[in-house]
Amino acid sequence: MNTEQLYVELKPLLFSLAYQMLGSVTDAEDIVQDAFITLHEEEPVNIKFMKAYMCKIVTNKCLNKLKSASKQREMYVGPWLPEPLIANGLQTNDPLHLYISKESLSTAYLLLLQQLSSMERIVFLLRELFHYSFQDIAVIVDKSSGNCRQIYFRAKGSIGSVSGKEIPPVERTNVITEQFANALMTGNLDKLLEILSKDAILHMDGGGKANAALRPIIGQHLVVRYFTGIRPKVPANFTCEVLRINGSPGIAIKVGKLTFSVITFQIKGHVISDVYIVMNPDKLHHLHK
Repeated sequence: MNTEQLYVELKPLLFSLAYQMLGSVTDAEDIVQDAFITLHEEEPVNIKFMKAYMCKIVTNKCLNKLKSASKQREMYVGPWLPEPLIANGLQTNDPLHLYISKESLSTAYLLLLQQLSSMERIVFLLRELFHYSFQDIAVIVDKSSGNCRQIYFRAKGSIGSVSGKEIPPVERTNVITEQFANALMTGNLDKLLEILSKDAILHMDGGGKANAALRPIIGQHLVVRYFTGIRPKVPANFTCEVLRINGSPGIAIKVGKLTFSVITFQIKGHVISDVYIVMNPDKLHHLHK
């Protein structure tokens, strides 16, 4: 199989792995591209399991990226949220779209992954989401299978199982997202109160480059007060476009073709427990391509 065929076949898995490791669409795309450039330049022979070999390359590049970025993360201004991954541009038969739809890419879950060490995260992802054996994981991360098993169960104990978490029905998520978008557009505060839990939390990522709260805003009424206060500062011709973001319905707030914030949610029961807003322009520029 030539490099071009491998790229088509393996890009969905490799991109998903890199994105969940890094929380960055741009960095994940760059790393996958670099991995195939490395493959082309090195022209390895006698590779029995190319998928595992490419996962190893991507894993090493991700670990190197995380090491170089650790100081930047420590100095980050305000809460950190992952770059939004919008899938609406993909066709339903696109392999990346099909792959993403099967995996957990929610903002809430990506934030849980960030609580793990980089090694815990990669072992957990390879085992929990990509179903690699501990023997295969050991080859990829250069550790013993027993060590990988211990790392996996430690990580799983910290954040739980993907299959064990409660996921609201798609229809309910669609309805609540539409209601939130309409409430923002019309200024319907009663509707916002109705669909937010009493202890709802608003997380905002401005990265010091946008006017965002530096700490989470906690409580239904305080969250509504924020949206009430910010609405007059938003251009009058803004629109709320409901899109599939990180695997679930979310909202892109736009003025013309410019996206200046993206909103995703965690929904528990019939109400929103967490609202996540990415406003940092550095995390939105890939949406303008």
